[in-house]
Amino acid sequence: MYHMNLQGRVLSEPCSRCREPSVLFQRYSGRHLCATHLAADILIRAKRTIRIHGGLGKKPVLSIIWDGSARYLLLYILGCIVGNRPNMEFVILHINSGCNHQDSPSNQVSFPSGITIREEYLQYEHITEVVTSSGSDRIVQACTLDEEAEQVLSSLLSGDCCSLICSDQTFPVPCLTPLREIPYTELMMVADYWGVPIQEKKGEESDIRKIVTDLTNNHPSLPFSLLNYRDRLCELGKNQI
Repeated sequence: MYHMNLQGRVLSEPCSRCREPSVLFQRYSGRHLCATHLAADILIRAKRTIRIHGGLGKKPVLSIIWDGSARYLLLYILGCIVGNRPNMEFVILHINSGCNHQDSPSNQVSFPSGITIREEYLQYEHITEVVTSSGSDRIVQACTLDEEAEQVLSSLLSGDCCSLICSDQTFPVPCLTPLREIPYTELMMVADYWGVPIQEKKGEESDIRKIVTDLTNNHPSLPFSLLNYRDRLCELGKNQI
């Protein structure tokens, strides 16, 4: 797990929202943000993404795929969003993985008292059966903006444009990715503010990741453009069906 200390990251410019010392210059928005308003901004964007893509459903059960570097942070954010709902249940789906109690969310994240956690260990081919029997009508994944942008660019460079329109993942209910518009670096910073662990990105830095990083350094809005490009293709694909 990785924790980032925000002390020592104070910038010379004050926060654009409250004039407190800022910890981040958000290049794509042109704003300086303190830790408090960075956390608030991430919560607002996660809620907006959930709302735009159909909401959290009507049932008091969410199935959460337990994968991705920001999975603990996703769980914490979901807890903040649904904390006031009575009798909520989070079903943690450990797909194609062994039983690892050290990676249990209940050991790392604090939840409101109204939320219960249930963990399921399964093979991918059984996901429809498990999600259906759990009673949930939404699946949630911890995909960050960086991961989404890398997937889009990889598909474009490989010529596999079909994967931009049709995902190779098939789920029995709609799948939400609340962190899809939030950069990993911002999540890493706010994880420290909330006291939630976050993992370093998986594996060695790939060529695709290097390209996205280099292009983003010069064009901060590039990952958002790649994501919007895929969303537009998906809409066009649906209209052709």
